[in-house]
Amino acid sequence: MTKTFTKAILATAVALLGATGAQAATYTENFSSVPGWESGWLGADSNLTNYYGIGQGRGNNPDGLWVGESKIDFTSSFGATITSLSFDVAAYTGTSSIEFFNATGGLISTQTLTATNGAFSNPGVYEHFTVNSSTGISSFEFTSPSTVGNTSIDNVVVVTASAVPEAGSLSMMLAGLGAIGFLARRKKQA
Repeated sequence: MTKTFTKAILATAVALLGATGAQAATYTENFSSVPGWESGWLGADSNLTNYYGIGQGRGNNPDGLWVGESKIDFTSSFGATITSLSFDVAAYTGTSSIEFFNATGGLISTQTLTATNGAFSNPGVYEHFTVNSSTGISSFEFTSPSTVGNTSIDNVVVVTASAVPEAGSLSMMLAGLGAIGFLARRKKQA
């Protein structure tokens, strides 16, 4: 082997080592900034809405968000990358369950939610729920017909992992492959 070819192989190896996939990201929302959360990741990447309004008799729970929809859908591009979802729930009325769905709409898990009247106390009394999926998480749904306005969520944490390589890594890999092609062509011409 020639020195030039050996150098090209080493350059390619270095370029490929740098071409790793994007790292996992963790997103957290604790609703401490109302209505500021709506312009953050959760407001932008889901249909979650706030039910709370003055004079609606929703107690004095200062933490969390009163759920305005019984089914919370993530955008398809964001939901496909979610590997873990956790949050706290305080339900005022009715025992129900929470259903979690993967990126293709298949049921991942059903977890029981017990009403604690905790959404009316200060601080709220919450139950914690977590679900993990290797096929994304597209949505979760509260099955009780009295969910809207009677259920509060807080401390939403999402972990995502992207299968798409980072732009810088991809550029580095392509540059290495281009260098090999250039050197191979140059060798043929010599």
